Amino acid sequence: MLQLRKSFVATLAILLLFPLLLSPQSASATASSADKSNSKASTKILYLTFDDGPTAHTDQLLDILDQYKVKATFFMLGPHMEQYQKATKRIVKEGHGLGLHGVTHVPSKFYKNAYSGLKEMQQANESLNKVAGVKTSLVRTPYGSKPYLKPAYRNVLLAQGGFHLWDWNVDSLDWKYKKDHQKVYNNVMQQVHNVHKNGTTPVVLMHDQEATLKVLPQVLKTLKAEGYQFEILTKNVQPVNFWNDKR
Repeated sequence: MLQLRKSFVATLAILLLFPLLLSPQSASATASSADKSNSKASTKILYLTFDDGPTAHTDQLLDILDQYKVKATFFMLGPHMEQYQKATKRIVKEGHGLGLHGVTHVPSKFYKNAYSGLKEMQQANESLNKVAGVKTSLVRTPYGSKPYLKPAYRNVLLAQGGFHLWDWNVDSLDWKYKKDHQKVYNNVMQQVHNVHKNGTTPVVLMHDQEATLKVLPQVLKTLKAEGYQFEILTKNVQPVNFWNDKR
């Protein structure tokens, strides 16, 4: 009887201690899960994009991106890809995002009718495939999609062509202030902060040109110091465009 009582007491003690032994581990696991969730939510993503390339300055631009360990997305023109084939291949090889910007970059030609833009993007895609052996479904139309790319035009380009339309929400105006690098820097930083404050991921528009090389290092250095992570656009990222067209 005494032995039975001792056994009962020992069993009761184990049952009382068991939750205490598990609690720290359970709390730790919960905290770890919460940390991961908070870390994911607080990640500051930014998409840096360049239009009108490749050019004679693309190699220098790529060197700067490599120096700061940054990936960007290039919306390229068909004739430029064929003219600067080494730069095009390097963009692909180094893992940057790939987009199309058409062929002519002339509004009266690109937006001539509902099918002219589609033909230019298809032609540019063939140039990319010819030079680098790859294709892309990401497009940015000349001078932005609004107001030129009317609903009927978008339906042809996106529904029939299978492309994904990208504009931007941060305009560096580097094409306008080619000699005022501080102005370009201020434009980028102010707009990035405003867009991020509104809970939106910044999509920064810059251009593949000599003037941009002067301000790009300062922009990258500051954004990285502020904790932004640079990612590339892909077909799996929901498009940002002036029409709010998510196709």
